[in-house]
Amino acid sequence: MQKIKIADITLRENDNSMGTGYSFKEKIEIAKKLDKLNVDIIETAKITNSKTDILFLHTIAPLVQNSIISCPVEYSEEAIETTANAIKDAKAKRLHLMVPTSSVQMEYLCGKKPNAVLEMISTLTQKCASVCEEVEFSALDATRSEKDFLYQAINAAIENGAKIITNLSGL
Repeated sequence: MQKIKIADITLRENDNSMGTGYSFKEKIEIAKKLDKLNVDIIETAKITNSKTDILFLHTIAPLVQNSIISCPVEYSEEAIETTANAIKDAKAKRLHLMVPTSSVQMEYLCGKKPNAVLEMISTLTQKCASVCEEVEFSALDATRSEKDFLYQAINAAIENGAKIITNLSGL
């Protein structure tokens, strides 16, 4: 029998809203309430405002006891280290690498061709796995991806340490 895990994306998606994000205090309260509800995974936003975002993650890491804190990472090894350090005190933590796999999104979001994206997936997944035990790889815009490339991207992530694979379409 498989267990269904619930991932709450309130904190991740609200930070992506145009100027309507939660206050620092509200984000902490949301994380505490989600943890109290035993939500399996609390997805946070990427670190974009280093000081504030890192402080938020440092604050919730020791508070969250029942849920996994999952943090998306930027496309650099330094950013991965920064994110891993921000959640190092969490009881359960996960780094989440989200990479576009459709040709349009690869060009638009990464400015890279497919071979360069595969290399990036390998390098960044390996780095994530070296600093955090649990790594999730998400194929962005997977439904519009070429099937062979999508398989190659997923295999590159698995071979380099990703333990969870997800498909995020429409982002």
